[in-house]
Amino acid sequence: MRNRTRAPARTKRRALLLAGGAWIAVAATRSFAQSPKAVRRIAVLLPGTHAGYRSRIDAFHAELKRLGYVEGSDISIEQRWANDRTETLESLAAEIVSHNPAVILTGTSAGIAACKKATSTIPIVFASGASPVEHGFVSSLRRPGGNITGVLTHTELAAKMVEVAREALPQAQRLAILVHDSDPGHKSMLELIVQSAQRFKFDPVVVRVARAEEIDRAFNEIADRKADALYLPPLVFSISHRKRFIDRSLEARLPLLSTHHDTTVAGGLLSYGNWREENFRRAAALVDKILRGAKPGELPVERPERLDFVVNMKTAKAIGVSLSPAIMLRADRVIE
Repeated sequence: MRNRTRAPARTKRRALLLAGGAWIAVAATRSFAQSPKAVRRIAVLLPGTHAGYRSRIDAFHAELKRLGYVEGSDISIEQRWANDRTETLESLAAEIVSHNPAVILTGTSAGIAACKKATSTIPIVFASGASPVEHGFVSSLRRPGGNITGVLTHTELAAKMVEVAREALPQAQRLAILVHDSDPGHKSMLELIVQSAQRFKFDPVVVRVARAEEIDRAFNEIADRKADALYLPPLVFSISHRKRFIDRSLEARLPLLSTHHDTTVAGGLLSYGNWREENFRRAAALVDKILRGAKPGELPVERPERLDFVVNMKTAKAIGVSLSPAIMLRADRVIE
């Protein structure tokens, strides 16, 4: 009789213990599910303007999305623009570093230098960098060391474009070359371009511009000095004010040459180089590797995979330039 009266009590106590344990498990599961997901911050610092870099930044965003990242969910992207004022890059880089991002995206020698000065620990990925070993940004292209890696741009492309210009414009004598003195990359690049111009029998006409307000004055100088074509070197100023240069060159019926294909697509005459949007897509892939745990110093600096020669035939017709069949056969892309 004693066992019969205690069995229901033990059963009831066991049921209560099981119910309590189940409640604790459910509560723990709910607590875990409601804990906020870590959002990793990607900082972007570029020396130009957002409008000038729009297609490249769009390519960077698109590649991150393709890799599975959702902005606002697992990553946030904060952008800072120097708007052609390279003297502000260091303060912008210091501001970015104070927010402790997971990785910094930048470009050009000035941008890399500013970020390198601001931090030696936060990973830095450059989407465009010329001569990073010579500038002391990385130890070697194969094993960068430190906290910097990225995608290379070739300085020799600036000189190669002059060779292409000579083939395309055999009658041209004077080649105007735009220079933006405040860009730290202009000096060595200008030397290469001037030497190449002289080698290919051009009379180089160096035109210096400090501010956007001086672009009209620059075109007046180009006309006064009777230049036959205008070469826009791969400088930040050229990117930021691409549309203005294209519009003015079309008005002046002046062939516009560049290493940036987006300039030719938008109305320039010729370009030779790699697609810079591809640089930013590949930079996004490097950012992905770093977010997954890779060390930037162990990720080799990547080289452009292909170089293209692009011709805008619509522009050629508009400005009255006749291009030889040989040049057209060499073109990797022709814009009609």
